[in-house]
Amino acid sequence: MVKNLFSTMLSAIIPLFMLSALTNANPLYTYCFNDAINYTANSQFEDNLHQLLQWLPSNTSVTGFYNNYFGDGADRVYGEALCRGDVNQTICQNCIKIASQEVLNGCKSKEKIIWYEFCQIHYSFQNFSTLMVYTGKYPDSNSLEKNVSNPSHFNEVLMYLMNNLSSEASFTPSKRMFAVGEIKFSKSNIYGLVQCTPDIKKSDCRSCITSALGDLNACCQGLQGGIVVSRNCNVRFELYRFYNASSMSLTYPSPAAAGKWKIGMVGAVTCISAFVIAVLIVSSVVYLRWKKGGQEEVIRCIHIGLLCVQEDPAARPTMSSVVALLGSESIGLAEPRQPAFSVGRIVLPNQSSTTDPSACDMTLSSISPR
Repeated sequence: MVKNLFSTMLSAIIPLFMLSALTNANPLYTYCFNDAINYTANSQFEDNLHQLLQWLPSNTSVTGFYNNYFGDGADRVYGEALCRGDVNQTICQNCIKIASQEVLNGCKSKEKIIWYEFCQIHYSFQNFSTLMVYTGKYPDSNSLEKNVSNPSHFNEVLMYLMNNLSSEASFTPSKRMFAVGEIKFSKSNIYGLVQCTPDIKKSDCRSCITSALGDLNACCQGLQGGIVVSRNCNVRFELYRFYNASSMSLTYPSPAAAGKWKIGMVGAVTCISAFVIAVLIVSSVVYLRWKKGGQEEVIRCIHIGLLCVQEDPAARPTMSSVVALLGSESIGLAEPRQPAFSVGRIVLPNQSSTTDPSACDMTLSSISPR
């Protein structure tokens, strides 16, 4: 009950912190595309850009994502805005409004992206809708993070969390390509977030996040937090809860559980190997004794072979017993039980013929699993 009360309090407080942080926030990153030419002041392109940017705040706040274009021909401007999946309409609209003003400062490139903590805007002279081109960037804030103890294990737990969130965001329609979660590490929790722009394919979302996690691993391994932003997806982790949404809670598989699985696999491989060796030994002895004309010995070998393929593993003889049975005819043989599989034979007799049907070409065999 105390935990539920604490979660309720956080849900009420976090939006207030978000709004306060937004007021004094600086952009996480601003990227001007080098291969795009600059637009000139008071040009038709600049007028179209201003008009498009005016549309973004109110339209984006409705669903958290909006894309459109304004103008015609070479002066047409394409734009897209995305708000973080856990922010409300007020924070979304305010963030897009601030970003729409800030994106006009600095370079005058005809393609540009600006990222804030709670939103991002991308405009371009070319249509980029439905296309996924990874453009991962590291905000300077990553360098301010402190180091963690046991960074190797920390990174394993972190990637386990983020990969699960990647699957959740990419392939669960109700998530709308946004997922948050937490996982226990030592005496604290790791909190993670992944998000894609909803205009790309599910597989492209997964691919984008995978690339972003590679960059996250490169820039922020061993740190207490980190963020990577790109055109179509963003990823972030911290040791504190920075989002305002219900999240999935994961547990990292313990080494003991992994050890039991490995022991089980070794046991299974050992049993299968012993079974195969036994069958090969029996088959070899059968072949050699058949060539020497010892038909009774061959029948005994087949009997031993049937004992080795009984369905119940406990009823099968051990390797040492098989060797002893093959070496001494004085040792009695148990009656074989049901084998693990059986071969049935279906004979289709020729009703107009009185000959033995097994002597003609109409004998068929079928394998029936037990």
